[in-house]
Amino acid sequence: MNGPGDSASVRNTSLPPGSLGTVPWAELSHNYGTAADVPALFEAIAGPDAEAAVDACDELTNSLYHQGGWVCSAATAALPFVYALAGDPRVVPRVELVDLAGSLALTARVAQPRHVDEGWPEAWRRERSAGLSLLTDADPRMRRAAVDLLADGDGRDEANLPYVLERARRDEDIPTRLHAVRALGSVAVPDTPGAGDVRVLLGDLIAHAGPAGQLSAIHALSGLDRRAPARHLGLMLDILTTPGIGAELEPGWAECDVDRIARQIVGTSYQLLARERDQPSEPAPAAVEFVVRLARSSADADVRHAALTQAGALLSRWRSPTPVLLPVLAECLEDPEPGIRVSAAYLLAAVGRAAAPYADRLAAHLGDTGPDGGAGDGQGGTTVGDHALWGLTRLGDSRCLPGLVERLYARRGTFAAHGSYGRGDVYPWSLPGFHEVLTPLRAYAAVLLPGIRAAMRHAWEAGDRAAGRAFAQLLEAWEEDALPALPELVDLLTDPRSGRAAVLAIGAVGAGAADAGPALRRYAADATEPAQRRLAAWALWRVSGEAGDAIEALYLLGPALEDEDVFHDTIRRLGDLGPFAGAHANRLRLLAEDTSTAASDSWTRIESARALWSVTGVVEPSLSVLEEAVLPLGEGRYLPLMLRAVRSLARIGAATPATRAALRAARAYDGRLAYFGGWRAFTEDEAIREAIREASDGLPARATPTDGR
Repeated sequence: MNGPGDSASVRNTSLPPGSLGTVPWAELSHNYGTAADVPALFEAIAGPDAEAAVDACDELTNSLYHQGGWVCSAATAALPFVYALAGDPRVVPRVELVDLAGSLALTARVAQPRHVDEGWPEAWRRERSAGLSLLTDADPRMRRAAVDLLADGDGRDEANLPYVLERARRDEDIPTRLHAVRALGSVAVPDTPGAGDVRVLLGDLIAHAGPAGQLSAIHALSGLDRRAPARHLGLMLDILTTPGIGAELEPGWAECDVDRIARQIVGTSYQLLARERDQPSEPAPAAVEFVVRLARSSADADVRHAALTQAGALLSRWRSPTPVLLPVLAECLEDPEPGIRVSAAYLLAAVGRAAAPYADRLAAHLGDTGPDGGAGDGQGGTTVGDHALWGLTRLGDSRCLPGLVERLYARRGTFAAHGSYGRGDVYPWSLPGFHEVLTPLRAYAAVLLPGIRAAMRHAWEAGDRAAGRAFAQLLEAWEEDALPALPELVDLLTDPRSGRAAVLAIGAVGAGAADAGPALRRYAADATEPAQRRLAAWALWRVSGEAGDAIEALYLLGPALEDEDVFHDTIRRLGDLGPFAGAHANRLRLLAEDTSTAASDSWTRIESARALWSVTGVVEPSLSVLEEAVLPLGEGRYLPLMLRAVRSLARIGAATPATRAALRAARAYDGRLAYFGGWRAFTEDEAIREAIREASDGLPARATPTDGR
């Protein structure tokens, strides 16, 4: 059997016999620990089995790069072998190896120095000639990968510009030539003689090339002049609205098939238009015009669908374009292409109350079974009617009510029993869970609860605890209005998979749920975890209001407060006890003021500050801690804990001048105050702005540090 350093089974002569064995791989590390497995992966990549080579390359990439963020010591040692194999035309995944090298180099360029292995810079310089040699490889795919290697690894570098410029001027393969053209925008250094040569070439392409060359040149020119795409907006729109343009552009974007070409080009063009300024305080007018004109045009359906995707990006980033885009979305709701109707309905729903003038149009599409079909970023399997229904729930329109619970519950593949969360545009078109759709409809609780209770009983009988948990989360949000569903919540207590959610819901219902007391006691008696007993004790006090139950809850919650890693939910429940928990004020103060580990974005500090005020009635230091969390709102920054902090300030009824100024600035800020992407960008923005409004309206003229509750 051949060992890691034995090349007898390796057909690639670029790896000298025993060369892998000269590296102490076991002493190096990668994303999954020791790098002792790396030699075997290289041997498989160089071996005769093509499928095994591809699999090994995938594993190597995952080990050395994974999702980026750092450059490990194994990556430094592996770089010469990556290049050696990439340079051999007999190696199947050679392009992927170059992509790996480029990803690592880009990470090294943008990561903090402490996250980059100290030997990497020298290894990268040492292998420079190997990377440059790939620019003249016989395989055009390799030449394109080599161009990216320079652009990603070194960025703007006059030493690399002649090589990329050569490809852009003379490569015989059109896709490679245009690929190099686009890379010029990343490599050329502004205000240098080399940049002048680039401008001349790009200007000539814009004036005389075909559509693919013109768009490539405009994209590249944005790297030297951010305003260039806006100046050429008309030309870009003329190209993208030409019937059948996708097939004509496909050769210029060789790595993107015709089904994705519109999404790729429209998306990139929008991003270039949107970043006209370094730190914009409002959306770029050219970006708004680009989206509106494309969506309203007679362009191919995939181009119009791509425009709506960017409309979502625009709306989830900025508030001011909403009045301009709403009429466009309403028009798209009547488009013959169902995928476009789905996207339009989704965005009208996501926007929420601002879409109220178009409620009739949404209602007219409740029965529209036109499928999304997985087009663009869509979630395959959804229909126009699904999104229209959600839109009416967002508006609180009673036309959504008939059969609502049954419809949501029946379409579990569309409206799930859990929520999905993603940053930015990770999940741009995913719909809320069915419980999240129902949560804003508390005003219709009496109408909806019979259907909810029936669905809960069905879920219980079917053993569907995920649905049970989701319904419990909904009822927790409805608080005392959920009282009629108390029997179904009590059922959920008997299953460990749904018990915690049921306890929280029963506690939220409050005094009206006193009949659940015996069930809560049984739950506590059967609990296997201290956290379960603490939560049950809190809920029992909530439903009974008895001093004895408060003392029992305090008896269980108090000691947990002393844990080094006390969970912020424990602090929240203790704070609910108010003056009963006065003996723990000093500990709450220490937790609120502790900046040693979690700094100002700590949920622990926020909950401790709120609980401390609830327990003592004294404003400081709670006010200062909450202010620290709230101030970034004035700069347009948002974290989910800020909602809790603002609501806590409103409850305390005090604020410093700095806090008031931050809240005023946040109210005037045009950007979305949101952390997550997709529809949550809208609901988070709505929630924090409503909290800011309530806090601002309820605050006295000045902070009074001795104010009580």
